[in-house]
Amino acid sequence: MSTVLLIVAGVVAISIVSVIGDMVSKVAQAKIKAKSADSEGRAPAREIEALRQRVAALESRLEEREDSVRKLQDEVRFVTRMLEDKSGGSSAT
Repeated sequence: MSTVLLIVAGVVAISIVSVIGDMVSKVAQAKIKAKSADSEGRAPAREIEALRQRVAALESRLEEREDSVRKLQDEVRFVTRMLEDKSGGSSAT
């Protein structure tokens, strides 16, 4: 019984050590990445500017599509009115 308990305790200890080691390595990698971004300084600014340009392009595309939708809605209203006028005149016999 003590052998089984010893084996289980060993497996649990190994698992705990590996999880803690993984967490420590991820934290260390994050710190290294943050320091390299701070030392470069220009790369994040370039990335931010690229993102700003992309957002501006997407906003302009959105405005164009909204205009297209408005035009289509106006055309649908016009056609609906035309159909109502025609159907209203022919049904009154």
